Amino acid sequence: MMIDKKISIGTVITVLTVLGTFIYTQGIFATKIESFEEDAVKHSVKMNKNSENIQKLEISVAKIESKIDEGFKRLETLFIEN
Repeated sequence: MMIDKKISIGTVITVLTVLGTFIYTQGIFATKIESFEEDAVKHSVKMNKNSENIQKLEISVAKIESKIDEGFKRLETLFIEN
C-alpha cells in the first residue's frame, strides 16, 4: 500500500474550518472572561459601599440606643423624685 501524499481540497477546507472554529471559540471565551472580570470589579465596589453603609447604620443605631438609654434614665429619676 502506498500513502497518497496529495492534499485534497476537502482536507484543506476541513483543516481551515477546524482552525476557524477554534479561533472563534477562543475569542468568545476571552470575551466572557473579560465580562466576568468586569462584573467582579463592579460587585466588589458595591460590596465595599454596602459595608460602609452598614457601618454608618451601626453608628446611627448606637447613637439612637444611647439617646433611648438617656431617656429611660431621666424617666427613672422622675419616678424616683415623685
